[in-house]
Amino acid sequence: MINKVPVKKLIEFRRLSERRRSTFANSLKTPKMPKSDDSSGGDYWKRSTSGLSNAFKYNDNKLIQEKIDSVSSVYESARKESTKRMYKRNLEILHSYTTFDFSIWRPPTDLRFLTKSKLMLTIKDIPIQVLPHHIFSYEDKGKSSIGGIWFVVWLDGFKPGDLGIYSESLFRYLTLIYSKKYNVDPNYCLTVDASSKDVVSYTQVLKGKIPSLLENTVDTLNKFLI
Repeated sequence: MINKVPVKKLIEFRRLSERRRSTFANSLKTPKMPKSDDSSGGDYWKRSTSGLSNAFKYNDNKLIQEKIDSVSSVYESARKESTKRMYKRNLEILHSYTTFDFSIWRPPTDLRFLTKSKLMLTIKDIPIQVLPHHIFSYEDKGKSSIGGIWFVVWLDGFKPGDLGIYSESLFRYLTLIYSKKYNVDPNYCLTVDASSKDVVSYTQVLKGKIPSLLENTVDTLNKFLI
C-alpha cells in the first residue's frame, strides 16, 4: 500500500537528487498515522490562501482587507521570530490583492460551489491527493459545466510546468468524480501562484503552451518504488 501523495510533493520530487528521490519513494511505503486534519501541506500559507479563496468565492476584494486586519492582529502579538516571519509573508501576499479583480478567474455567469469529494485520484497505482480551494458548476451554452481553482504558494517558487501539474491533476480529479453529470471545462481548471499571480489552466497544457509533466513524474516515481 502506497501512502497518498499531495500534488505539491510530486513537484518537490521532480527537484530532488537521485538519492533523495529514493528516500522519498521509500517513505511512501511506510505506514503513516492518520491525521485529524486531512489538508496536507499548505498550512504555512493558510492565512493568505484562505483569504484569496473567500474573495474569489464571493467575488469581493473587500474580504482581502478583512483578512489583512485579522492577520495583522496576530502578527503584532506574535513573539516567536519564525511565527512573525510567517505572518509577514502571508500579509505581503494579501496586500498585493487589495484592489484585485477576482472576476477575471471566474466564468462570466453565476457559479454554484460544490462540496469537495474526499476521493483520491489514482494514476498508475499512485494515489494522488487533490485539494483545490473551490469546485464550482455553471451553465455554459446550455451545458452544465464544472471547473475549479487552486491557490498555491512555495518559497522555492513555481515554474509554469509545476502549475501545469496542479491543473492537470485538477482536471483528472474532476473528470473522475463529476464527468457523468458535468462537462469538465479545461479553461476553468485553474492553478494560481498566489505570490506572482501567474495562472495556468489545463487548456494551456492541452495546447502545448505549458508542458504536460504529470504522467512523466508519476512514471519516474514508480521506477523508484519497484
